[in-house]
Amino acid sequence: MIALKPFQETAVSKLKNEFLSLWKSSRINIPLVFKSPTGSGKTIMLAQFLRDLVGDPRFQGNDVAFIWFSFSEDSYLQSKKRLFRYYGGASELDLLDLNDLTRGKLEKNNVFFINWQKIKGRSKESRKLRRHNEWGHTFDNFINRSHADGRQLVVIIDEEHIGSDTDLALEVVEGLIKPRITVRVSATPKYIPNAEEISDKRSGFLQVKRDEVIESGLIKEKVVFQTEEDLARKEFKKMDQDDILLELAFKKRLGLAKHYKALDVDVNPLVLIQLPNDDQAGKGTGTNKQDIVVAFLKQHGVRNEEIAIWLSQEKMNLDDIEKNDSPVSFLLFKQAAATGWDCPRASVLVMFREIKNPTFAIQTVGRILRMPFGTHFAQPELNIGYLYTNYRRDEVLAEYARSKSDNRPAINASYRKQDVTPVRVDSVFMSRTDYNDLGDSFQSTFEKIADGYFGLTTSQGAMNSLESKGLAIGATVTNGLIVDVEIDDYDNFTNELLTEGSSHDQEMSQYDLERLYNLLCFKLIAKQVDENKKFAPERSWGKLKTALNVWLSKYIGDSRHELYTVIVFDLLNPNGVLAPLIGDALAAYRPIREHEVNKKSERAKRTETIEIPRDSLFYTDQFKEMKVSKSAMTPFFIEKDYQGEDNEKEFIAFLEVHKRVVWWYKNGDAGSEFFSISYRNPDENKEKLFYPDWIVKTKDTIWVIDTKKGATAELSDTKYKAEALQQWLATHKNFQGGIAVQDGPNGWKLNNSKTYSYTQSLNGWSRLADLF
Repeated sequence: MIALKPFQETAVSKLKNEFLSLWKSSRINIPLVFKSPTGSGKTIMLAQFLRDLVGDPRFQGNDVAFIWFSFSEDSYLQSKKRLFRYYGGASELDLLDLNDLTRGKLEKNNVFFINWQKIKGRSKESRKLRRHNEWGHTFDNFINRSHADGRQLVVIIDEEHIGSDTDLALEVVEGLIKPRITVRVSATPKYIPNAEEISDKRSGFLQVKRDEVIESGLIKEKVVFQTEEDLARKEFKKMDQDDILLELAFKKRLGLAKHYKALDVDVNPLVLIQLPNDDQAGKGTGTNKQDIVVAFLKQHGVRNEEIAIWLSQEKMNLDDIEKNDSPVSFLLFKQAAATGWDCPRASVLVMFREIKNPTFAIQTVGRILRMPFGTHFAQPELNIGYLYTNYRRDEVLAEYARSKSDNRPAINASYRKQDVTPVRVDSVFMSRTDYNDLGDSFQSTFEKIADGYFGLTTSQGAMNSLESKGLAIGATVTNGLIVDVEIDDYDNFTNELLTEGSSHDQEMSQYDLERLYNLLCFKLIAKQVDENKKFAPERSWGKLKTALNVWLSKYIGDSRHELYTVIVFDLLNPNGVLAPLIGDALAAYRPIREHEVNKKSERAKRTETIEIPRDSLFYTDQFKEMKVSKSAMTPFFIEKDYQGEDNEKEFIAFLEVHKRVVWWYKNGDAGSEFFSISYRNPDENKEKLFYPDWIVKTKDTIWVIDTKKGATAELSDTKYKAEALQQWLATHKNFQGGIAVQDGPNGWKLNNSKTYSYTQSLNGWSRLADLF
């Protein structure tokens, strides 16, 4: 099974909790909007969401089935196949499609996949599917029989922005299916609820931030655009625009292939070439854009087996094209690969401008966002997507503004000046490995705590020791014991227990006992207040249950009924002994788990040598050009309206006028193309990355400087960064640097001490102008 990234685990947990919160409402068809960027693994997150939901001890008693809508035949089949692969072919969820209408109705935990177009239209085929065929196996009957069976339905609309709000669509969902909740999934949802709707539980909303997805390595750090304006550069003056686009893409693919080979990574980078929908043979020439592209590739020595075609009337070399080592290097298409198709080795996209309807298609850019193996590489060029198009910059930006996409195009190019010689530095790459869960080692921690409390070293005399310390061996668990116990459940389980039978003294069935046990384990993890005892309940309650069972079975035997009865009876008791022991064990386990996580982080950390300044950088429209003379990059772009902007502009002004400054380079604050060092924050017990703000070349040295102002200079995190920087500088003799703060009219001061200390008087700090 695919291992989820930490941000995905967090998103699944939040989505489930939002769903459960809405489930408490008496309303129907409550929209739950799940906004997550292209390439973030929305289908996989939904797969885990469904699995976690039906397995959640707070929800297991609900009789629910799910209907999954996609917007094409290919996309619904892809979704079903992905879930099947993710579940490894075995799951408590049964995956169905139209071939299963003969079953007559949905059963509990069924997930029914269907192409939205099949039922929303007014065609003869749609009418036959919904209401009229000789066997009576219609979609409408299928849904109605499911309702008649008392089953509640939940709708999932994948890529809901494509079209789910037509009158007929609303008639299907609201009039026929009548779902309790509709989960609307998209990178660019049409509908986003307001704060009042969310507060009143009339809607739910969850967003995955694009930065989290990039940090995980799942998608590229950016997509850089070469637009019509870039094609007007001098070196292209006498070339045809089509040839320019294809030449740029061809050369870029060769460069990427060399980078993969240098890293010994078996990936053949793929160039996607989107032909215009209105591609017609030209008058007098008899050739169309497809002919031009194929002729160009053949002239450059590309063989037939390296070219794939995916058109409605023509398909060639498409088998296994998604595999990283596929021999296909170029794919020609119009619409087929534009949405929902995943090929992580695709890194370069050529888009020819439509003649009749020149609208830039954002969704196509998503095809080059994903990363092979779901991780970033040491070579920064491999972590970027490249788009070559003859659309104008304003056409591209207007379409992004209209769609409100978070994936903004890096459309402003900046290049290293020819007289600037780059320096090579060691830079650290690190991926997050912390899920804040209990590991298997929690079992031994709990056993040690519990054995110590009860004074147990062997099983001899264990029963007396357990009972003398307050553990009730031989007790029974009755329904009435839960009367005053607060338990979060979303399936009416506790109410049913209280109304079951004629008396609260009725002993609980084994089935109900285990469900209650699961709920109590979940509650014990979820309700911890001490930060050191807080762990993610979704990933941890099962480990707690296992630890309790394994520990107690050593002393009273492995009868599940007896184990569960003793543990549940004690956990229901306000004065029970196990809950405090569990809290102690959680606290004792925190440093153990953090040590395990840090060891994993060390394995996920690597140091690579990169060049700074980069030969080129690309910025989104959230950056603006600033006129400067000594920047190593031209033109220089600075972010618009950000915290710390004034301070950094003042530092630039200082650098611009200092006679000994040869050039300066503004470092980024994230991404493999920028310089970073690792440092440890003991307050969080985590290793993190630090991106110093500035690289400055003076006449005789290179400076690494991070600028601060006011309260930020006082932060403990700044101290940890400053001291880590000095450790790095100590091993790189050609560099100097430290933390810089402006001392009013006295100019910029630098702290370059091994031990960082900040006071308003800046005692021990040196004038940076003198150091230069």
